[in-house]
Amino acid sequence: MTQQLFDALPSRWLIFLIATLLVCISHTCCSAEIRTGFNPAEVFYSANDKTTEEKDLVSDDFYLDEYSENRIFFSIEALLGGSTLETINFADGETDSIRAGSGVFLALGATHLMFDKSMDIGIKGGYLFDSVTAESVSGEKNITSFTRKVVDIFSHYWIDRHGFGGGISYHMNPEFKSEKTDNNQHYHNAMGAYAAYLYHFVGTGTALGVKYLVIDYENKDSGKRANGNGWGITFNQLF
Repeated sequence: MTQQLFDALPSRWLIFLIATLLVCISHTCCSAEIRTGFNPAEVFYSANDKTTEEKDLVSDDFYLDEYSENRIFFSIEALLGGSTLETINFADGETDSIRAGSGVFLALGATHLMFDKSMDIGIKGGYLFDSVTAESVSGEKNITSFTRKVVDIFSHYWIDRHGFGGGISYHMNPEFKSEKTDNNQHYHNAMGAYAAYLYHFVGTGTALGVKYLVIDYENKDSGKRANGNGWGITFNQLF
């Protein structure tokens, strides 16, 4: 009798790797500051208080360059939460699930600093997905996924290296799909909102943070709503 073996797709590993990466970066940066007694934030603020002539002399200071008014950035988020869309039973009795508020969000964005660089406003867009693969011993696979295209408009208020803010999140073409079954569901475009906290590591272009997203998805056929609320961890890297 054929038994089913279930393996998670790379999205599950991405969530683990992202979390590990965030912890490693945080530990490295904090250790460097403690080890050298050097606080990069002090360099930035002291340089920012210089006169115009003095600023010209340090125009190549990478702290000032990092905080230029307009920047492009890459973002990775790992989200977890929401109602269950599909439960997958493993052969060994374990289970996995596709949830409306879970997934990995890959995005590109642009941000503008204003009010003496104490506040930012920006936009980012990308792809949010969660998926699980079921594979039989014969090699036949069934990929179950929940995908949506996302555009976020956001703003943060910065106190030193701490950013407090949030924004609105517009999710387009939400789709639940199972390649080998007829359990495919389409949802209306949805708009939600989120709150976020970011910590910026001066001199690295890196910001780490947490967010909480509130959103619902309405099924086009049944009209039922799926709760897409979820917590997330965020990694941003300036270019």
